[in-house]
Amino acid sequence: MRDDGWRLWIVAASVLAALGLSLAGCKSSEEGGKGKAEPTGPHAALLKLFPGVGDVKDWKASGDVKFYGPAADAAQSIELIDADMAPCAPLLKGYGYVKSATRRYASGKGETLSVRVFQMTKSQDAFGIFSASSKGSPVPDIGLAARENPSTLSFVKGDCFITIEYSGPNDSKPVLSEFGRWMAGQIPSAGYGPSLMVNFPAGFAYEERYFLHTFATLETLAFVPKSNPMEMARALSLRPETDVAVVGYPTARPGVFNYVFVIHYPTAADAQTAYEAYGRYLDRATDPAEKNIALSQPVQQSYLAGTFTAEENSVNDQLAKLLTSLGG
Repeated sequence: MRDDGWRLWIVAASVLAALGLSLAGCKSSEEGGKGKAEPTGPHAALLKLFPGVGDVKDWKASGDVKFYGPAADAAQSIELIDADMAPCAPLLKGYGYVKSATRRYASGKGETLSVRVFQMTKSQDAFGIFSASSKGSPVPDIGLAARENPSTLSFVKGDCFITIEYSGPNDSKPVLSEFGRWMAGQIPSAGYGPSLMVNFPAGFAYEERYFLHTFATLETLAFVPKSNPMEMARALSLRPETDVAVVGYPTARPGVFNYVFVIHYPTAADAQTAYEAYGRYLDRATDPAEKNIALSQPVQQSYLAGTFTAEENSVNDQLAKLLTSLGG
């Protein structure tokens, strides 16, 4: 309806387990390396984030740190990201992926850890890849945002998205917490979330916030109706310079959310064109879920807003509140 007024990604996301850091935003604090030789060279800022001997109790590194990037660079010992996580490569590049580093650790008790740090161009993009790929319960006091499930801790701080994946017979929480807090402590600035998120009214579910740029990422969100992805992609015309935020609000039904979204296009003409094209797509749609999508006329020149769940939105009308904050 219109108001005229790392499955592939799920698999990839489980492999993903860690990302982000800009050379400035992820610069390590000076205190973390007291009494130890500071890493040097082109990967120094990344290397400082990996615990060394004595930094975490009873754990030692298994092998050296390996480096990956959007293109291989033998001179800097960088392999193509596809060698580490090929299914995730297109999604990473959609967030301004710079490079990444991985390392494994062992405790000698049949336990192992896989740690990954991915460098993004901006702090908001580190949050974005975190929002699209991390699963689990919110964890307070680790970085800008963190989530944990039975095997993995993921968090974002500065321009870094980091994941720590545990394998072994014991409780993972103490180990994940120790590694996560040590690594987060090496990054002095928490960074910032997407400014687009500030416009949403209060009351959202903490774990139901998503930030992205391209349709390749939007398509991975299971709650977004998309009976004809190719046509929907053409209609919305998302690209790297387009910002998209989606936020879920709890409803009276447990586990059911009202998903409200806003897209910031480069120009007012882009927003109007997308509104008309996506509206035509929805008018032709036969999927009941797509009939439950509502759009509002672009506001403040270049913002297109709507809800993927108009029926749930009708109760508290979070979309109307969002439009007010956008100036509509």
